[in-house]
Amino acid sequence: MKTLLDLYKTHTGKVSDKWALYLHEYDRLFAPYREQAISMLEIGVQNGGSLEIWSQYFPNAQKFVGCDINPDCAKLTYADPRIAVIVGDATTQETQAQVFAQSAGFDLIIEDGSHTSSDIVKAFARYFPALKSEGLFVAEDLHCSYWQEYEGGIFHPYSSIAFFKCLADMVNHEHWGVPKMKSEIIEGFKREYMLNLDDGVLSEIHSVEFINSMCVVRKCQEKNNYLGRRCIAGVVEHVVSGHLNIESANISSPCQLANKWTTLACSPLESYEDLTYQLDCSRAELKAILSSRSWRYTSVLRAIASIYRDAIGRCRQLND
Repeated sequence: MKTLLDLYKTHTGKVSDKWALYLHEYDRLFAPYREQAISMLEIGVQNGGSLEIWSQYFPNAQKFVGCDINPDCAKLTYADPRIAVIVGDATTQETQAQVFAQSAGFDLIIEDGSHTSSDIVKAFARYFPALKSEGLFVAEDLHCSYWQEYEGGIFHPYSSIAFFKCLADMVNHEHWGVPKMKSEIIEGFKREYMLNLDDGVLSEIHSVEFINSMCVVRKCQEKNNYLGRRCIAGVVEHVVSGHLNIESANISSPCQLANKWTTLACSPLESYEDLTYQLDCSRAELKAILSSRSWRYTSVLRAIASIYRDAIGRCRQLND
């Protein structure tokens, strides 16, 4: 079968724009799905060429749904009846309903829309629940999450890359050592972007893989996302003994209730953001007071009071 790069080199239809690294990684990631009757959702299709190429790459696929906010995408037509294009904002309920009218669930979801952090996070919250078990959610062009123009920055507490880093922590939830729900560590994101993500959905995150400018989130049934029991092979222990006694044992994490880095209500980055916001509010209030008419009118009285306090202070020093 032709590689994705081969298909891009020979494609003569509608234009598609992908970074070279993506093509190689998709060959690795999508190899198990190539012969399956999959359904794919791609958010952000521009000129629509990627949908044509995907239809060749997955010959047995059932449905390809493209979604783009650009109204000119309504002009896109395809000979392949498996391809459908929805024009609208993928992060809205109305557009989501149109997408689900084409397919109730998806095996593969590619988020390649506006690249802004808010849209990426909102898209994940809306469409990851519709991802089938063993499916992949891929966010592209995450280099934008480091740029201010796309609501990002290396230490931005609510950037898309920061969100996916939180999902990586959820994969290891059973080792936290505190009775904290998975959804608690994304409370800031839920408030910032008005998300609806519960622990049931988050418990289906099997893995989070970071590649240059990409994040791949794999979904599995919750029962398959635990570390499981110790599997011991062999009977000879000449160096370190005791392994034969712990076969089939589950992991036991030490209590972390005294760990200040675990019991924080939110990440230090979010705390800094909140303190900065409060400081800005205080500065604005102070500026309003200093520029108010009442503050100007009472300036003489404050000056007299200051002189009086200074005089009292000097008198006390003389008496001492």
